[in-house]
Amino acid sequence: MKDLTSLREEIDQLDEQLWEIIGKRVDVVREIGEWKHAHGEPIMQPQRYQQVLDQCLAYGKQKGLSETLIREVMEALHKESVRVES
Repeated sequence: MKDLTSLREEIDQLDEQLWEIIGKRVDVVREIGEWKHAHGEPIMQPQRYQQVLDQCLAYGKQKGLSETLIREVMEALHKESVRVES
């Protein structure tokens, strides 16, 4: 069994990777916002958000994650995406 310090270091590394991925996601969202502005597309596209949410819920279920966690994380990401695209 790993000691507490090692486990916490592992969490720190995973958190760093998580924020790196979220940062990359925001970069893509920014590009999507630019594309939408250039092509007159609306920022809010509820059908796309629902599609992404459904995919994440299915993946989260496979990983044993709670639906509440998935919904809360995706809602936060969606709010940030709308802010960045605007």
